[in-house]
Amino acid sequence: MSQDTAPQSPQEMLRAAFQAFDQGDLATAYKFAQTLRAQHPNHPDVLHLLGLISLKGGAAPQAEKFIRLALSQVPDQVVFHVNLGNALVQQGKRQEARAAYDKAASLDPTFPGIYVNRGMLSAGEGDADGALADFERLIELNPSLPEGYLRLGRLNSEMGQFEAARDAYVRGLNVRPDGPMLLLGLAGALERLGALDGAIEAAEKTLLALPDHPGALGVWARAKRRQGHLEEARDRLERVAVENLPPDMRRVIHGELGQIYDRLEEPSDAFDHFVAQNAAAADLLEPAGVDKQTYMAQVQKLIAGFTPDAVDAWTKISRDDLVPMSAPVFIVGFPRSGTTLLDQFLDAHEAIKVIEEQPILLPLRDAIEKIGGYPSALATLSVEQINDLRQMYFKALGETGAELTKHTIINKLPLNIIHVGLIARIFPDAKIIFAVRHPADAVLSCFMQDFQLNASMAHFLTLKDSAALYEAVLSLWRRYQDLLSLQTTKVRYEQLIVDPKAALLPVLTMLGLEWQPAQADHVSHAKARGTIRTPSFSQVTEPLYGHAAERWRRYETHLEGILPRLAPFISELGYD
Repeated sequence: MSQDTAPQSPQEMLRAAFQAFDQGDLATAYKFAQTLRAQHPNHPDVLHLLGLISLKGGAAPQAEKFIRLALSQVPDQVVFHVNLGNALVQQGKRQEARAAYDKAASLDPTFPGIYVNRGMLSAGEGDADGALADFERLIELNPSLPEGYLRLGRLNSEMGQFEAARDAYVRGLNVRPDGPMLLLGLAGALERLGALDGAIEAAEKTLLALPDHPGALGVWARAKRRQGHLEEARDRLERVAVENLPPDMRRVIHGELGQIYDRLEEPSDAFDHFVAQNAAAADLLEPAGVDKQTYMAQVQKLIAGFTPDAVDAWTKISRDDLVPMSAPVFIVGFPRSGTTLLDQFLDAHEAIKVIEEQPILLPLRDAIEKIGGYPSALATLSVEQINDLRQMYFKALGETGAELTKHTIINKLPLNIIHVGLIARIFPDAKIIFAVRHPADAVLSCFMQDFQLNASMAHFLTLKDSAALYEAVLSLWRRYQDLLSLQTTKVRYEQLIVDPKAALLPVLTMLGLEWQPAQADHVSHAKARGTIRTPSFSQVTEPLYGHAAERWRRYETHLEGILPRLAPFISELGYD
């Protein structure tokens, strides 16, 4: 800025500072703000701006300090309370943040920023009802703006409520017919619902407004692939200048190209794209704060903690002293071992309700950790503590909407396999369904899948780490089987896709149920269910096919480095 155009008055300088901040020029905004503060040390707008600059720069504690100073001058300024809440959220001070948002709402319940930020906080804490209510309020306040509909749609999608997500995007498009992000959200929801023609139409409309948008291309190509138009999808994606995209978008394009080439039975090209997909995902680990070592450390701690001496030292508990409850049922296994397909077959039974991919067991783990450390505190749990934990679990099951007295409730979360020791201690009558697949196919499929990144899924970005996690998890499962009295039955993926009834009869026998004809049509059930939360949604809404069985043989040259590590499990599980 030249001397002639530099702001002269404090008001001009403050406007220029906010303009620079809005343009992302934090250095200029900070320079103006510091100059103003030297002249007016207690000016609330200057202090607030310094807080915003600090927050944008990642210095949340400093932002909190400045915004609190601003509030000391004008305690009733709504936007200050909202941004204080944002600074507190960044520090993990969620309870204080909620109090700040609530204070803002009490001062001016018509300020939209309250509901954006408090809704995001509620969603992050698992309070879906609170988040949905805030996003609906945002729509009520700004019905002509897309943000409320977008947030409502995205939250419903994250919850697996794809019909509700579709409806939210349609509502938004009724007021913003050409809103590209609303169209993109609609395309994604329709694809998840299996409405492939509608998904393609919405994605193409998005691409008219945002040519070559990777997210829209990804949805379009996925729908085309599911329709069997493999070459058309491949050719369009291959024209994308992937090298110019940010990591999150590179992984979308490479991941879909990998799936397409796999279906075209071109494993070399497919493998190259899966490597590129995972390399892009790896670039996102540090910014997302994901540390895969924390999960492996948890598994290794459980292996070390479950020894014959440790289990023998458990306080003896009589089952007669436990509060009577129905025996809980769990589907466990290594990821990509057919658990979602198994879920669909079982949930189609009128007497069964499968709860899909919800961390209902983890609060029990956390409670045991607080009692005296997990897993060591399992040894000294009293009857009263075990009964409290049992009731905690069934209360959480009921909060999912499951009718506990009407259905056999099955908790399906594959990696609950690492907590089978906890399950056996708290629920000695638990029934465990172990989903198993050829180890090489399970590991390869995990490597191919574009999972949402967390400490466990981050292992699947390389074959080496995938195999290491498989070895650790299955070693722990073997330890549980050796040391504990478990009521289990095994379902092989390879049998499930060939003869579902034969594969499921042992499970139904364990549950005291009989096969029902409706279970034979898993596709209709999956489509009617509409809430498949896992990456396997596209496979389980299609007729059974054998493409994924023995897939590892097509990639055998790429697996040579990990097959020796998997060999003991291949033999042990009967795949040699």
